[in-house]
Amino acid sequence: MSGDGGTVRTAQTENVSVEWDDRVLATHTSPHFMQSSTWGSVRSDGPWHASQRGFGTECDYPVLVFERHAEGFGTLQHLARVSGLAPDDVAQLTERIRADRGTAFATKIEVYQPRDERLVAAFESHGWLPTRASQYRYAVVVETAGGEERILAGMKKRARNEIRIAERNGVVTGRVPLTDENRRCMLGLVRETEERSGAFFRPTAYLDRVWQTFVDDDRGRLYFAWHDGRVVAGAFVTLFGRSAWFKDGGSLRDQPQLMASRLLQWAIMRDLAASGIERYDLGHVPPPAEPEAPGQGVLTFKSAFTSDVIEYMPAFQLSHADRAEEWRLGESGFVARYRERTGDDWY
Repeated sequence: MSGDGGTVRTAQTENVSVEWDDRVLATHTSPHFMQSSTWGSVRSDGPWHASQRGFGTECDYPVLVFERHAEGFGTLQHLARVSGLAPDDVAQLTERIRADRGTAFATKIEVYQPRDERLVAAFESHGWLPTRASQYRYAVVVETAGGEERILAGMKKRARNEIRIAERNGVVTGRVPLTDENRRCMLGLVRETEERSGAFFRPTAYLDRVWQTFVDDDRGRLYFAWHDGRVVAGAFVTLFGRSAWFKDGGSLRDQPQLMASRLLQWAIMRDLAASGIERYDLGHVPPPAEPEAPGQGVLTFKSAFTSDVIEYMPAFQLSHADRAEEWRLGESGFVARYRERTGDDWY
C-alpha cells in the first residue's frame, strides 16, 4: 500500500483480498495490518492457520482468526489486534466466539485500542480473564496527518536538535527497493543490533517472508540512512489503510554521534505524510511508569517524537475447556521453552 499525491493505493496481488480488506478498513476504528489479508497470507505459510470470520450480527464485524496447535493442550484461537469495540459489544462478541470456536480450548483477544477501564470491565464481566500479551502494550504513535510542520512541532526539543545534528554530519536518507543486496544489508543491520542490544528478532526466513510479502502487496517500505556512502541504519515499515508501523530496524553503532536513526525516522514520517498516511506507530516501548523495565534507551529515543506514550488494552482469554486455565497460567513458560528450543517465537 502506498500513495501519491495524498492518496492511498492498494495493490491487487494474489495475496490481497480486496473485499476482506475493505471490510476491515470500514469497520475497525484502528485497522491493524495483522487484520489484513497480507498478514493472513504471511501467517498461513507456517504453523498458524488464518480464517476470515464475521462476528457481527446487527452490523458487520470481520476478524481474522489465527489458530495453532499447542502441544499438550489442543487448538488455540488468537484474535490479534482487533479494534472498533465498545463495552456494549462484548456480550455479542463473546456469544459469537463461543458458538464459532470449533475445537479450540481457548480464545485469546488483543484489542488495538487505548486502555479503557469500561471496556476492561466488560470483558471481565463476560468471562474473559487477563492473560499474557503476545503484542506490545505500550507504544509511541505519531500523527502524520497534519504534515511536516505539525509533526516537527509535536516533537521534543531533543529530537529536533538530533535531526539537525544528523543533517550537519552529512547523513542522507531514502526509500530503497527490496533487492537481494538491500535485503542482505538490512539483515546485517538487524543482526548487529540483535547482538549488541540483546533484543529478539525473528529468524531470517521469517523476516524475508514478511518483508517480501508486504512489498509485493505494496504494503511495505524499506528505508536506509547512509554516511559517506555506507549504510548505517535501516527500517522496514508496514502499511494498511491510512496507518503505518515501524516493523523492523537496525543500525551500526560505531558512530553513534551521527544521529542517523533519528534522521531516518524523520525521513520516514515525511514520506508517509506525503503518501496520505495519517498515523505512524513506532512500536514497543517499556511502561513509562517502570523505570527499571528493560529498554529505557528505546523509550528515550521513541518518546522524543511526541509527547504521549499510548497504553493499549490488556490481553484476555476466554476459556472453552478445563485445560484452558492451565494454559493461561503456564503460557509464559510454554512460550519461553519453545523459544529456547527453536530460537523462534511461538507467536
